[in-house]
This record gives sequence, structure tokens and C-alpha cells, in this order.
Amino acid sequence: MQKTLYLATFDVGCTHILRVFYAADEDEKEQKKSDLEKEINAVCKSLEHYPNGFRLVMSTLPGMVEVTEDVQPRTMEV
Repeated sequence: MQKTLYLATFDVGCTHILRVFYAADEDEKEQKKSDLEKEINAVCKSLEHYPNGFRLVMSTLPGMVEVTEDVQPRTMEV
């Protein structure tokens, strides 16, 4: 199963929190966004998808990942 990379931005007081996650479809994307909003206790300011990935401080996050029952991507805090 292919999952697409998303970047969620949260405006929290004087700072921003960026969270990245992978989702297979619209339902999973909205569920993960909702989970993050509850965890961070803030409304998601923007949510962008990056099917081709992006480069972040000398690191490359793939735009798509292969997911199996044994291998699941984790949500990472940036």
C-alpha cells in the first residue's frame, strides 16, 4: 500500500510546530490531522501533501512509502 507524505503546521503562541506523517487516503489524512490537533491542543493552520517528498536540512523524506503489516511509518516531530 502506498502512503503519501503530509506536512501539518500548527500556530502555537509565539512559535509554530511542524509535524509530518504519511497517509494512504483522505480518511486517514483527516484522522491523523484530528489526532495531532488533539495532541498539540491547537488547530492545524495548514496541511500540504508532498507526493514527491521534500528535502529538510540535509535529509530527504520520501514522498511515497511502501507499507506492509510488518512495516508502518511513524509520525515524526520536526
